[in-house]
Amino acid sequence: MTCALDELAAMVDTLLPGDGIFPPASAAGTVDKLAQRLGGPARAALLAAIEQCGGPLGPLDPEARRAVVERLERGHRGLFETVLRVAFLGYYGSEPVAAAMRAGGLDYRLTPQPEGYAMQPFDEERDRPRHPRGSYRRTEEVRRVELPEGLA
Repeated sequence: MTCALDELAAMVDTLLPGDGIFPPASAAGTVDKLAQRLGGPARAALLAAIEQCGGPLGPLDPEARRAVVERLERGHRGLFETVLRVAFLGYYGSEPVAAAMRAGGLDYRLTPQPEGYAMQPFDEERDRPRHPRGSYRRTEEVRRVELPEGLA
C-alpha cells in the first residue's frame, strides 16, 4: 500500500505541484482523499495505466512525470478525469489551501456556515427583481395564506 500511496502522491503533485504560496497536493491531504475515493480495483487500474504510459512516476523527474500524465490523459480519459476531479476537490477543500487563499486576501472558508460570507445589506431599490415575472412584497406586507381543508 505504501508504494501505491507514493505513486498517488507523485500523481497529485504532478497535477497540483504547488508554488511558494500554495502547498503541493500531497502536503494538502489530497493523496488520502484520492486513495479513499479510488477503491482497490480503480486504484489498481490507475497504477497499471500509469505504467502503460511510462511510469511509475516516483523515480522520474518533474518533466518526465508530466509527459507520463499527459499520455495518461490522452489514453485513459475517463480514469484521468476521475483522478483530476477528486484531486481538485480534495486540494481546494483542504485547510492548507484555504489558508493560502485567505493569506492572499480572499474570503475563503471550507464551511461558510454558520458565519456565512460578508454581504451587503439588502437594498430594496438595488435588489428588487427587474424581470416581469412574479412580484415583490415587503416582509411586513406578507400575510398568511389560509388553505382549504385537505390541502394543508
